[in-house]
Amino acid sequence: MSHVLARDLDGVRTLTLNRPAALNALTLEGMRELGARLEAAAADAGVRAVVLTGAGSAFSAGGDAKFLLEIPAMSDDELRAVVYATFQRPIRAIRTMAKPVIAAVNGPAVGAGCELAVAADFRLASEQARFGEVWIKLGCVPALGGMYLLPRLVGLTRATELILTGEIIDAAEAYRIGLVGRVVPAGDLPAAAQALGRALAEGPAHALAAAKAALNRGLAADLWTELEATVTAQIGCFRTQDFAEGVRALDERRPPRFTGG
Repeated sequence: MSHVLARDLDGVRTLTLNRPAALNALTLEGMRELGARLEAAAADAGVRAVVLTGAGSAFSAGGDAKFLLEIPAMSDDELRAVVYATFQRPIRAIRTMAKPVIAAVNGPAVGAGCELAVAADFRLASEQARFGEVWIKLGCVPALGGMYLLPRLVGLTRATELILTGEIIDAAEAYRIGLVGRVVPAGDLPAAAQALGRALAEGPAHALAAAKAALNRGLAADLWTELEATVTAQIGCFRTQDFAEGVRALDERRPPRFTGG
């Protein structure tokens, strides 16, 4: 059985974590497959946006319990070479791909599952979603990007509370603090995610990629470095067919028809 299902529609590839009986708990095998599927989506010219969601009632309950029990017996080298290289692979793929990634959080997203959602460019949540950086309750810390990204999403004060207490919050609180962009009824989530993905897929691919890269750089760069880098990115956009089409459409007072060129 595949740990990750893939479906393409209107330029949007939906990847679904597929261990519903285990609340989509994450194993080494599953994270290898997820990393590979994300990398494949990044390389596929026919994919313009990616949606990540979970089968059944959960987005992901985090690391698989059986796997977690094996960790104490692993050497430091094993942990670095196997665990972190494997579990961080999907995070790196999400953050580095030029295409927007939407986390459609349909239920609990805790531990590594929360880290996957935090890494996405967009987060849509169903009313049944829950979020928790529960690592502290296992006696460890987030190591899949949450320590870096979460304070930049919700602010240092709230991120500190979430990480140091392991508090699990509901969708309404996640929206209030800015962790998610929108909350929808559970039955509406797949359509909402597909609609956002399709709108992004119909957008100017080069400009979207440049904007995502700039936002990622902006997390670490100073303003003056970013101003210079943005000039280069903007010039690259100006040379595209999509920019020419966008300008023509504005002049002709019609919706643009972007092709990704």
